[in-house]
Amino acid sequence: MARKVWRYTMTREEQQLWDNEQMAGWREALRACVEDDARAEGCKKYVLYDRSSAIMAKGEVSRLPETTPSVS
Repeated sequence: MARKVWRYTMTREEQQLWDNEQMAGWREALRACVEDDARAEGCKKYVLYDRSSAIMAKGEVSRLPETTPSVS
């Protein structure tokens, strides 16, 4: 059974932000955004590449918690 993998390569601007050590929160946000895109496309895994095609982050796409609307 094949598993779809979402592949994302950073833009030049994203790479500059990623390389800035003070942008740890931004790196986490980019990972979450890539995972959201993978989930939206029905993929099971994601891989985030830098500009030189090195893997910067990868992982399984997690399921979102199911929420039920509260009735007031």
